[in-house]
Amino acid sequence: MRVQYGAEIQESDAELEHAERHQRDRRLGLHVRMLRLLKSGQARTLGEVAQLLGYSLPQVTRWWGRYRAGGLAALLQLPVHPGRPSRMTSDALTRVKAAMEQGEIATIEEARQYLATHDQIVYPSFQGMAKVLAKHHIKKKTGRRRHRKASAEAQHAFKKTSPP
Repeated sequence: MRVQYGAEIQESDAELEHAERHQRDRRLGLHVRMLRLLKSGQARTLGEVAQLLGYSLPQVTRWWGRYRAGGLAALLQLPVHPGRPSRMTSDALTRVKAAMEQGEIATIEEARQYLATHDQIVYPSFQGMAKVLAKHHIKKKTGRRRHRKASAEAQHAFKKTSPP
């Protein structure tokens, strides 16, 4: 028995086109394009859709199953990838940021030790702490290096005499 995809898809072609254009995630846009291809009749089977989109038939079949189970909203949900929760709390993160801005923490190792002593959050490795800081876009703030013979007065005098 053949499935009449055009009849089973509840949304109009205009609604599907709008949903596809306003998707920020490229993968979710492809999910909506699958529905558009089936609704418009450009593809009559899931196999044809898989070929047109460059995905495998089992993958497109999973997308169709999600649509049939929960509609367009279920199809447009990003998959959740559960993992280990972070040890870093939001309060500890703000304290580490503040300490770095004040100059109490200069290295990643000092940040790791600071968390262990102040918040009892222990990262056993340097790399673990480095990844947490990178995840939150925290970089150590360092000034420009100065030559040991550099003189602030000589630089200031040079700036006054040089043309703009």
